[in-house]
Amino acid sequence: MKTFLKSLTFSILFILTIGFGIAVYILQAPPLEQKNTAKLQVHSRTAVRGRPTVNSKPLAYTKDVYRFNLDQKYISNLNSGRLGREHLFSAALTHRAKLKGEELDNALEKEINWQKMFANMTENIRFGTSTPTLKVVLSDQEWLLKNAPGAGYIVRKTGPQIDVYLPDLKDVFERNNLPLSTDLEISNVQANKRWLITDRKRQQTYRIEKGTKKLNVYQQSKPEILTLLFQVDLASQTALTEGKFSQELRREFKALKIPLSRNAQISTSEDGVSWKIKDTALKYEVRNENDRLKVYLDLDSAWLRIQANDEIKGWVQRDRGTIFEPPPLPLSSRQLAKKRLLGLIETVKEKVGISNAENKTENTASR
Repeated sequence: MKTFLKSLTFSILFILTIGFGIAVYILQAPPLEQKNTAKLQVHSRTAVRGRPTVNSKPLAYTKDVYRFNLDQKYISNLNSGRLGREHLFSAALTHRAKLKGEELDNALEKEINWQKMFANMTENIRFGTSTPTLKVVLSDQEWLLKNAPGAGYIVRKTGPQIDVYLPDLKDVFERNNLPLSTDLEISNVQANKRWLITDRKRQQTYRIEKGTKKLNVYQQSKPEILTLLFQVDLASQTALTEGKFSQELRREFKALKIPLSRNAQISTSEDGVSWKIKDTALKYEVRNENDRLKVYLDLDSAWLRIQANDEIKGWVQRDRGTIFEPPPLPLSSRQLAKKRLLGLIETVKEKVGISNAENKTENTASR
């Protein structure tokens, strides 16, 4: 019996030791919060101004980054608003089903009224009056049909009929290391010449322009919003608590060419260690962090301070771009375990606190 109890005690101590080691390992996981810098989608030709006033002169223009070029056949995808390889319609070959090789190639090119066929088989694809061209990809089996603007369609023979498809533009983006999600918006900016592809899920926009022989793809830039403007020592906190601005705060704002006006207003948050400043079109937040007062630009401001590149910093109007917070990085299994463990500890603390409070109440009542 003693041997059994000794063995049981040793086993319990061993399990507790292992459990304690695992708990320590989990609790030493990196911080759970992984906040990225806020980003601004600056659209093409958006002026970066030297100071946030309406009459200021442009400091520079952001430029979209060239990525790759496309065959003009993908105009069909852009005009239809569908980027994947989609089946449009099928049509019977009729008497041409018995033809082979070049005879079938010639018959499809010269005998079929493609304009009429597309008008009858599709809702929004029209060829116009110009005669389309049919290029042989694989004789007797597959062809590339193009209209005057250059939009292309894949034509394939399937038994006694032909099937017409859109090309696969999404595959081209993936091969160029720019995968697209399924949540897309395609805008036709200028007919058969300029388009925008907005990937809502990845929060990225691509501009596609028709060149001499190719379609050029540009990725719109994402300058960083400079939310942290400056920091000062805690001496300015007393003035903020009284609803006033210290000389140091005014001096730092002026150094950034955004001097505070006489109408600037201060409001104190409930925690008592942060303040909000509203001054005409701009809003700021002051926080007491690590014994310093840090001044941040509020993303709800009408103007946002950005860094267009390493050399150029300036301001853009908020309504010129789309603001978003990048999605947080996925937590590792260790971080997820830490999150659950901390939640369990908090639950136990609450239950213990409630139990202690109930015991004190009972003891007080018994007295």
